[in-house]
Parts: sequence; C-alpha cells; structure tokens
Amino acid sequence: MQGQVERGELDGLMVIMASLSHGLEQVLGRGAATVTFRAGRKIGLRSEVTERSEELAKALDILQTELEHKGIRWPFEIWKPQDAESAFYERDGNLATKLVFRNCMVRCSLFRYSHEQQLSLCMMNHGLFCGYLQNILGKRVDLQILHAGECACLKELTVIEGGT
Repeated sequence: MQGQVERGELDGLMVIMASLSHGLEQVLGRGAATVTFRAGRKIGLRSEVTERSEELAKALDILQTELEHKGIRWPFEIWKPQDAESAFYERDGNLATKLVFRNCMVRCSLFRYSHEQQLSLCMMNHGLFCGYLQNILGKRVDLQILHAGECACLKELTVIEGGT
C-alpha cells in the first residue's frame, strides 16, 4: 500500500530516532530534553484539531482521537487509585491526574536500541502530547514521568491555571 510504512521499516526508523536522540544527548547534555520537548510541543500547538473542550476528561478523549487520526498510536488511560474519590485532584493550585501509558513506540525503540527512558526522545513525545492537549484545552499543561517501566509508564498531567 502506498503511503504506509511496513512494521520492519518503522522499527528501523524508530531505532534510528533513538540513536539520534542519544547523539543529541551526548552533544547537548541535559539541554537535549528541553530542546526536544519544545520541538514536540510546537508541533502539537501548530496541529489542527477538530474539536476543543475545557473539561479535562473530555479533552483527553479528544486528544486520543486526534492522535489516532494522525496515525499516532500512543494509547493512555486515566489512572485512579482504588481508595481515591476521583481520578482528578489538586496539585499546587492546579488540576492534575495520573495517566498510564502502556503501549509506547518510543519505549519499545529505546529498549531495542538499549538506551534509557526519560530522556530526549521521551521528552519529544511529551512535548507533542502537551502541545496537542493545550491546543484542545486552551490551557498550558505539563506531563511528568512518575515511573518509567518495561510494560507501562505512569505520568502526572497538570493543567496550569492561567497558563497558555
């Protein structure tokens, strides 16, 4: 099929991306994560979205759909501890929630390349996620890694009140 990338080609491209991000980290050091996060956020902010919402749960649903329409398969779900009343809570005066990311192409690529998580390639993905969500929600958001594991990552999403 024209225009579609075969799985093997995609795996190869992602390993190249892991290699390039590793090289960027060697050259820029800690600054690499900031550069890639900002680049990802810029792409997300410039992307057209079909729907907007000021409600975080709805905005996350819209984001999932928007990413899938762009061919980005990065499934996530809102995580709520069993003893919590709600999945949403206040963190430093801002609305926050935790998200679980199970099937992540970047994580798989980093494992295949034998490179650690939470560095520049992860930050590029986080920037893209935050840029898209900011575009949909109309408020600045931040995504922090709480746990990066082999099978899933747990992240905290914070909506920054008054930030655009």
